[in-house]
Amino acid sequence: MNILYLSSEAVPFAKTGGLGDVSGVLPQAMATGEKVSLMIPGYMTENIRRSQAETVDDFSIAIGAASFAVQIKKAIVSRNFSVYFVANDHFFAREHLYGEGSADYADNFIRFLFFQKAVLEFIRRNELHFDIIHCNDWQTAMVPLFIKLEPQAAWFKGMKTVFSIHNLGYQGIFPASSFTEAALPPYLFSPDFLEFYGNLNCMKAGIIFSDRLVTVSPTYAREIVTAEKGFGLDGLLSKFSSKLSGILNGVDYSQWDPRNDPFIASRYSSSALAGKAKNKRALYAELGIRGDDRSPLMVMIARISEQKGVGLLPGLLPLLLREDLHFIFLGVGDRAWTETLAALAGRFSSQMTFLNRFDEKMAHLLEAAADLLFMPSSYEPCGLNQIYSLRYGTVPVVRATGGLEDSVQEFDPATLRGTGFKFKGSDVDGIMAVIRRALRLFADRDLWQKLQKNGMEMDFSWERVVPEYLNLYKNTLAEDTQHG
Repeated sequence: MNILYLSSEAVPFAKTGGLGDVSGVLPQAMATGEKVSLMIPGYMTENIRRSQAETVDDFSIAIGAASFAVQIKKAIVSRNFSVYFVANDHFFAREHLYGEGSADYADNFIRFLFFQKAVLEFIRRNELHFDIIHCNDWQTAMVPLFIKLEPQAAWFKGMKTVFSIHNLGYQGIFPASSFTEAALPPYLFSPDFLEFYGNLNCMKAGIIFSDRLVTVSPTYAREIVTAEKGFGLDGLLSKFSSKLSGILNGVDYSQWDPRNDPFIASRYSSSALAGKAKNKRALYAELGIRGDDRSPLMVMIARISEQKGVGLLPGLLPLLLREDLHFIFLGVGDRAWTETLAALAGRFSSQMTFLNRFDEKMAHLLEAAADLLFMPSSYEPCGLNQIYSLRYGTVPVVRATGGLEDSVQEFDPATLRGTGFKFKGSDVDGIMAVIRRALRLFADRDLWQKLQKNGMEMDFSWERVVPEYLNLYKNTLAEDTQHG
């Protein structure tokens, strides 16, 4: 197969979150047996500047009355894997990918409309053929629509589209005036198509016009067709549920494994766990934490937002910190909740540490040092930290939702099976009951080490995931699909 993978970010070139992790690793993992091209915007990041990409095409794209120059640059990574950057300084030579702080760039719709139109024009100009065009999230969701419209439809005939929903909470909703800028047929601005409560909804285009829909865990695929977690699109997703499936994300163990992690103080494995305690002592020394390092350390590594469950912490922490443990929060995000967390850290300064920053190295140090990871997300399409934690022998305590439900198995002391602890709902007392159960188990060294080893021996590698995507592609190619 010849696969084109479109994304607004991808490691190691540009990343803000999980989309970047998936888009950087999955295409390259597929390229061991298939021909794969990745296309992303040509941001002004250091890694893109160092990529030694060569210019392979120059042209212009019209949006409304304006014309914008396009430069396509190509970097050959391996025999089967190339990366293309769609460059335009006006749109992409900015310090950040999507916005400043918590505010999006005002022209984000035009920026990613330009990106999508440039990709398709490059394909047409160079007479390229791809079996599968795999689009990701709202920034590429218009592509399945564009290639079904004349005059593009004739050229793209036979190319199938797959659309991945990484987080339904971000749909690319813009004012109705944006529809005019997209130069689409007027009938498409209706509730049956792209209109959404008077606005333009980009993600609807991907849902309606793609040949197959996939999201990042089986449980999340089931959740998003419900009113509770469908973000207003549950009806539409139910309508197209026959083409919807879920594949749990993998992780890159070359970057996340305590046996070879260059960031941590002491490397260790499931057969040599002593190094984990050394990492806790090193972390406490670095952060000036004076607590007993033999007591449990619970960490939370998350974007500061309602989705990640930070709203639970004002009610939970006064109860949690009555226990003999230390709690560390690492993350950035919403300003009001940041102030709340800072106040809580000041109130419980001897038992809580608040690291208000984005720090990849510190995330590794915390995974290696911690005994427990807390992930109380109200919804979590996949989640990666709980999977990293399993490999690091850090036991996850998670809400049973989305990918957290799929990747963490409740530990049963009777059978010695399972990898962590799960809770449902938002009742603080109920959540504390689960945490206390985990703390009681921590006191039993043999049982705790069995639990740790169970998690460390789980395999969530991308090599395990790739066959599922290739099967999805093959099934898509075998279908005579006409959506929209």
